[in-house]
Amino acid sequence: MARAGVTHWMTVLASALLVAGCGDRDGAQGDVAPSVRPEGQREFVTLLGVDTIAIESFVRTEDRIEGIYVSRNPVTLVGRYTAELTPEGRIGRLSIKWSTPATNPDGIEPWSSVITVEGNTATVVNEGGRAEGTMEMEVGSGAIPTMGRMPMALFVVEQAAREARDAGADEYALSLVSSTRPQPAANAITAATGDTVSYDLFGSPMYVVLNDDGELVGATGYATTMKATAIAADDLDVPTLAADFAARDASGTGLGVPSPAATATATLEGARIEVTYSQPAKRGRHIWGGLVPHGEVWRTGANSATVFTTDTDLILRDLNLPAGSYTLWTTFTESSQELIVNRQTGQWGTAYDESQDFGRVVMTVDQLRDVVERFTISFQEMEGGGVMHLEWDRTRFSVPIRFR
Repeated sequence: MARAGVTHWMTVLASALLVAGCGDRDGAQGDVAPSVRPEGQREFVTLLGVDTIAIESFVRTEDRIEGIYVSRNPVTLVGRYTAELTPEGRIGRLSIKWSTPATNPDGIEPWSSVITVEGNTATVVNEGGRAEGTMEMEVGSGAIPTMGRMPMALFVVEQAAREARDAGADEYALSLVSSTRPQPAANAITAATGDTVSYDLFGSPMYVVLNDDGELVGATGYATTMKATAIAADDLDVPTLAADFAARDASGTGLGVPSPAATATATLEGARIEVTYSQPAKRGRHIWGGLVPHGEVWRTGANSATVFTTDTDLILRDLNLPAGSYTLWTTFTESSQELIVNRQTGQWGTAYDESQDFGRVVMTVDQLRDVVERFTISFQEMEGGGVMHLEWDRTRFSVPIRFR
């Protein structure tokens, strides 16, 4: 991934999507006043499709990184942080103060965290919040304190990429320390092309671009399950935007959970059928052949694997399916679409095991007049059985259900 191509792509995204994603600059400001811009401040927007899911600004000096991280998942939270750097340029201590902007009076109560790394030991002290108390854990040599939220704070991404570059190795092992986990998360960075490194995110590569000064240019997780892209921005009023996001939460128009849980149920010919799944949103993206690539097995939703349960033996098109629970997977090409029924249940949606397949059936496809923003599974009752529909964007995939 060449630097010029990545940088140009991020510049186009910034100019096209900042207005759509960050919202009205004249929105509710509450009691949060814009701050004076410190010298060297850098700002970033993290996008999921056309939606802004996080914003961040920070300043790096020789001995510290100070910044503000704003997450919108599932409600707006503001984390003001200071990362104290060791003489070797590592993060030895990270202090965070979390709060909800006053424009959402029903927000979460403030709490704080301090993460200290000394040698092979990390100590976490939380005051308030759900994980209040002190934790100690053993860490590896590449330990980096984190904010403990997704999408990952970009000062952490930059720090990890800088450490990997300075190490000069083909692969650099990381040990990410969060204030909410009792154990560090193992991770790694590998060199990619030129100034681009590949950051392992749940087994898939997130590409991170640095400039010649070791500063973050941007990052794309399009090849990961997170699908988020971070781009540099200019002249962001982060406190005012955070207040606006929180006001939207209070009015019920915030982003909420990116892919909320859903259940589709039906009673067909006396049989009880249920599908539990999660609903990703289109968010302005190209879905079929884009977000859902052709020729790859898809989880048929988001998050955990989609589960299909029937209390009666039935027939999915021409597949005889005994009563029980299964997971549903799908695969698409330009000319064919298949529903995969798998025996394994309880796994995450990236843990597909082909050896557990019970069978596959062809789905019929129809084009819809209107866009379906969130992936939706539903049932339609018909004489002798029914049909299961999978709808997203302007496409409907269908599988008939019959009974013996």
